[in-house]
Amino acid sequence: MRKFKQDMNRANTLIIRRQMVVCSREGLRKSRPAPKRFKDSMHKSNGRKDIKGQQPQKVIRKKSRRVTRCSCQARLTVRLCTKRMVYYASEFTTEHNHELTRPEHRHFMPSHRHVSDYDLAQVNTLRKVSVKPCLAYEYLVHQAGGHEFVGFTLRDLYNKMQGERKEIMIDGDAQSSIMWMNTQALRDPQFYCIFNVDEEGRLANMFWRDEQSLADYNAFGDVLIIDSTYKTNIYEKPLAVFVGTNNHRATVLFGCALLADETEETYMWAVTAFLTSMYGKKPISVITDSDDSMRNAVTTLIPEARHRLCSWHIGNNVTQHLEDAGAQKDFFHLMFAGLTIDQWESAWHYFVAMNELQDNSWVAGMYDKRERWAEAFFRDYFLLESPAPNDVS
Repeated sequence: MRKFKQDMNRANTLIIRRQMVVCSREGLRKSRPAPKRFKDSMHKSNGRKDIKGQQPQKVIRKKSRRVTRCSCQARLTVRLCTKRMVYYASEFTTEHNHELTRPEHRHFMPSHRHVSDYDLAQVNTLRKVSVKPCLAYEYLVHQAGGHEFVGFTLRDLYNKMQGERKEIMIDGDAQSSIMWMNTQALRDPQFYCIFNVDEEGRLANMFWRDEQSLADYNAFGDVLIIDSTYKTNIYEKPLAVFVGTNNHRATVLFGCALLADETEETYMWAVTAFLTSMYGKKPISVITDSDDSMRNAVTTLIPEARHRLCSWHIGNNVTQHLEDAGAQKDFFHLMFAGLTIDQWESAWHYFVAMNELQDNSWVAGMYDKRERWAEAFFRDYFLLESPAPNDVS
């Protein structure tokens, strides 16, 4: 059984209908485009050259999989009674439009396959005495009295062992990272590192900075830039970097943090760790991307700092949401033009009317947070940020 469809009320706060499908053969397989075939009849796959003397390209054919879905209608529908505010089963279809799995084959179904910790421990024990996993599996089959009583296949056992091996590797890397941090702390008296663990005792968040980062922040920490990359490493952990700009307009690193997720609570932990490592010194201005969780953490912990959105991220969004080159040019002008607030407001309304962007939701959203990206609202604040390459102001 799995979730299928749901309907919400008008306020989008309450589920009024939920549909569950009780068969793995529900729906139909999505159709895929046919592979490209040779246009020239002279092309052959036996290695002969075509009329132009070039080697013909081979058609890559994917192995066809067995069709298992047949739009089975077995499902359960639950509705909300608005008068009594209780859910009730409004429909329960038990008929299948296909033949069911025979009892002697049910152990091949995914819902019936599970490698228990006891079986995995037995296999690991046998591996220590040089017994291969395939032979260990046969021992489990003999012990259970047949394949149908084991509860999983040989492929399931290999997948479970691979997952355990990856988990051990990740935990080993976490331990190695902590040992490296301790080594750096012995070499560098000003080195700072802090981490925490999750409910299962695994490494969750880690922040660190060295002596050079502390010196750079004391000299150039008036403007702080916080940027995060979303799960670009093998551990699928967001990496948050705290950077700034020195007197040569070069990027300097203030600190790094590996985070468990991108929630507001996690960003609160990261920003708190950064401020603690810098002995409480707070920046005058903070530049971030458009992530609301990061913004809430910054405004809560550094309320006196001026918060601005990164023009580079906004520039990427401009090219995605505004197709007209003239509209993009006008938007960049409004971003960097040295206008007063009244002049900017008049120019904005003229920009929207001239480009017919009244119904553009992205433009309307950018206007609501104009105080965080338009130059007209930052004339009295110190910000070291270069204009985007597309700037025409």
